[in-house]
Amino acid sequence: MKEELQGLFDKYMPETLKHCKTYFKHAIPQTELAMINAMCSLLQAIITTNEIKALEYVFVFSAIWCVGGGFCQMSDGKDYRKEFSKWWMDKFKAIKFPGKTVFDYYIDIENSKVDEWNKLANMDIVNTIDTSKSIQSYTIPTVDTISCSYLMRQFMSVGHSPLLVGQAGCGKTQMIKGLLTELVEKTDDYLSQAINMNYYTDATTLRMGLMTQLEKQGGTRYGPVGKYTLIYFIDDLNMPQLDPYNTQSAIALLR
Repeated sequence: MKEELQGLFDKYMPETLKHCKTYFKHAIPQTELAMINAMCSLLQAIITTNEIKALEYVFVFSAIWCVGGGFCQMSDGKDYRKEFSKWWMDKFKAIKFPGKTVFDYYIDIENSKVDEWNKLANMDIVNTIDTSKSIQSYTIPTVDTISCSYLMRQFMSVGHSPLLVGQAGCGKTQMIKGLLTELVEKTDDYLSQAINMNYYTDATTLRMGLMTQLEKQGGTRYGPVGKYTLIYFIDDLNMPQLDPYNTQSAIALLR
């Protein structure tokens, strides 16, 4: 598997990274190392929890999302996500996608084929909605919500922090809150804490917020109560003001 993975990296990544750097633009700037790092995390999450029959399917899925997932329609009118999808389907034909875009499909690992995201939809949600709760308590399954939730789960399972980017009002906050609510309510492994950044959030304010659910566990070690895993959801990451050095101390602390 190690040799096969190296061969796949050599086959797909040099040309993909070069083409994306030359012709496409991410919603926020990304380094090549960050994209490869995300790919390795996604591959690790999938490979260690499944019996892989066709590794190239999983590799292509990881490459598409970790390189192309940050593309969207930009203010210049270009839809770089669609352009990336068209280029990928024209360039790499070993794994064929039935149509639409490469982002409309996930990998059915058991059957070694691509399939539509809506096959993973939990259709029982219509019958289980508690009308006494607000509609904000539910995330209705669509291609976007299913794919984002799936990817976030995979990344969190290996301790990789996902970052959702997109235009205001596209549903990023709601998708994350829906996933965290489901994790906390349906498992006994997780706690979650939401921290909303604003113009005045600095490193000191953020640190105080991060500490509220932590307790001292000995020496300089802090952690959540019991054996829980604490997941921080930090919203509006771009809001803190720039300091005289053109940096944001809160984001510098996170890094």
